[in-house]
Amino acid sequence: MSTGVDAPSEIRVASWGFPHVEHGFGRRDRPVASGFHLVRSRQVHGDDVVVVDGSSASPAGDADGMLTATRGVAVGIATADCVPVLLAAPEAGVVAAVHAGWRGSLLGIVPRTIDLLRDRFGVEPASVRAALGPSIGGCCYEIEREIAARFADRFGEGVWTAWKPGAAGKGTLDLRTVNERLLVEAGLPAAAVSRAGPCTACGGEDLASYRKQGPRAGRQVSWIGLR
Repeated sequence: MSTGVDAPSEIRVASWGFPHVEHGFGRRDRPVASGFHLVRSRQVHGDDVVVVDGSSASPAGDADGMLTATRGVAVGIATADCVPVLLAAPEAGVVAAVHAGWRGSLLGIVPRTIDLLRDRFGVEPASVRAALGPSIGGCCYEIEREIAARFADRFGEGVWTAWKPGAAGKGTLDLRTVNERLLVEAGLPAAAVSRAGPCTACGGEDLASYRKQGPRAGRQVSWIGLR
């Protein structure tokens, strides 16, 4: 198991390659977004999404998704098992960061953010690129089957491909797989959706996992901005 001593402070998607878009999935309690005005929000496990710019204070209200089209501004979200989702529409010059725990995922915060990119900035979903960072994986995220059934009721029976049954009405759910499906169903090409980093619970002590570490877990901040 990695201790994180020699690990870089941030995990990135190497294949993105947009020269004016910068991003990172931070490791536990380490500084991120050097050189940017970093804007965060008060995360409430909901589906509200806000648009911020250079005049925005941080925190920018109660929200679990943030968009910006302002250069020099980065939007960031904190996680300790939930899925951090970074979105880039490089041709339109818009980026977004989304905090997708199981509650926000069930509410549909990821497709809601895609809708806002289209409605507010004219971004077609097919032009969006997405990266899902370190989060608790299907290897470790045990929940009640009833919660998985709520996902299937809302988003279709295909959600069960992200579920592995366990004992006593429980099983494990891969929230990254669920949100990948939602991104593709929202119009992103499957090849435009990437994963970065391991499971937070079993992937190393340099990543925060509330499920594993409890109140001492800390947080990692995932961010994206336009240079």
